[in-house]
Amino acid sequence: MNQEALARLRRLGVVRGTRHLKPVSHPSTAGQSVVTPPRAPDDGEPQPLPALLPGLTLAETPEGACFVLDRVYPLHHQHGSDRLDSLLQQQPGYAATFCAEPRLESLDFREFLFLDTETTGLAGAGTLAFMVGVAFFEGDAFVTRQYFLRDHGDEPAMLYLLDELLAQRPALITFNGRSFDLPLLDGRFLLNRMLSDLRDRPHMDLLLPARRLWRLRLDSCALSALERSLLGLQRSQEDVPGWLIPSLYNQYLLTGDGREMARVFYHNRIDLLSMVTLAARIVRQVAAPDPGDHPIDLLALGRWLVHLGRFAEAEQVLRLAVVPELPTPFYQQGLIQLGQLLKRVGRRHEAVTVWQQLACTSFDDVTAHVELAKYYEWHGNDPAAAHMWTEQALSLLAGSQSSLRSELEHRRHRLERKLGRD
Repeated sequence: MNQEALARLRRLGVVRGTRHLKPVSHPSTAGQSVVTPPRAPDDGEPQPLPALLPGLTLAETPEGACFVLDRVYPLHHQHGSDRLDSLLQQQPGYAATFCAEPRLESLDFREFLFLDTETTGLAGAGTLAFMVGVAFFEGDAFVTRQYFLRDHGDEPAMLYLLDELLAQRPALITFNGRSFDLPLLDGRFLLNRMLSDLRDRPHMDLLLPARRLWRLRLDSCALSALERSLLGLQRSQEDVPGWLIPSLYNQYLLTGDGREMARVFYHNRIDLLSMVTLAARIVRQVAAPDPGDHPIDLLALGRWLVHLGRFAEAEQVLRLAVVPELPTPFYQQGLIQLGQLLKRVGRRHEAVTVWQQLACTSFDDVTAHVELAKYYEWHGNDPAAAHMWTEQALSLLAGSQSSLRSELEHRRHRLERKLGRD
C-alpha cells in the first residue's frame, strides 16, 4: 500500500499497528528513551513494547519516526566461548580471497557494519523488513542497534536512519545477506524512491565460508546450529524460532501486545552478536590453521584452499588433516586431495608415497592404484611396478564392466608387451 493510500485511511480513522496505543507516561523528548520501567507482570493484558524494552527510543526523521533500541557491550563481553574483541585481533585481508573481494584488504573490522533483518516473510513482492538489526564497534564498546516498524508506514523513517548509519561504515558483514537481506533492503530503498549502494559495498557473507569449513562435519550450518556446535552458546528460553517471527509480527500489528515482539528483539540481537564471534572463528581458521582444529575441518579447509589456488597453504593444511584419528572415509579423501595437489604442482615423486599409503587402506576405490600405475609407466621407468599396480586395480574391479576396467585392461596389455610377455 502506498503512502497516499495510508494517509487517506488515517484521515478516515482507520489505524493499523500500534501507533495509537498510548505509551506509559514518562517525561521525555524526541530522540530519548520513551520509557524505562521494569517489565510488567504477565497478567494477560496487552503490554506495549516501551514497557518491556528499557531504552526503546522513538526516533524522529524527515520521513517520519520508528522505534530504535541500542544495547552497548564492553569489548571483553563473553558471547559463548569467545569474547567480542576476538574479531579485532584478526585482519579482514584474510577474508579478501575467500570472499573474492579485494577491497577488504584495506579495511579494519572497526569499519564494518553487521546487519540482520527480520521480515514479514520470504523474499518476494510485498515482503518488507519490519526489523533491521545492525551492530558495530565504537571506541571501547560494541553497539547493537535495532530499528523497528510500529507499522508498515514507518518504513521510510527506518530506511532514512539506516542510510545515515551506512554512510559511516563502508563494509558489511551478514549471514546469508548476499542472497536475502541485501536484495530485500535494496528493493525496499527503491520502492521508497531512495538511493542505495548496499549491493555494491565490500561484503563478507559468513554463510559461504561456514559451509566450506564445517558442512563436512556438521549436520547443519544454520547460525543457530553453529552457535551450539562451534560457538559454545545456548540461547535462553526468551528466544523464538525464526520461522515463527513473521506471524508474531502480524499478531503484534493486530493486538499491540509487545510480549512476543520483545522475544524477537532478543533473537535478532543474539544473531548480531553471534556473527561477531563466528567471523572471528572463520578468519582465524583460514589465517592460522592449528593442529588442534578438528581434522575434518582441516580437510575441508585444505580442499577450499586448493579451490582458491592457494596450493602451498593447502598442502600444509592437508598434511595437518591426514592423521590417524581421521575417520577412514575422510582419511582417504585427504590422501586423494594431497596426492592430486602434489601431482598438480609437478611433484609426482612426492605424491607416490601418498598414493601408496592410500592404496593400503582402499579396497573399493582404485584411484591410488591407477595413479601409481601411471607414474611407474610414464615417469618412474618401471613397467614391472606399473603392471603390478594395474593388476591390483583390476582385481579390485573384478566383475565390473566399467570404462575404467577397460582402460586398465588396455594398460595391462600395453605393459605386457613392454615386458615381453605378449
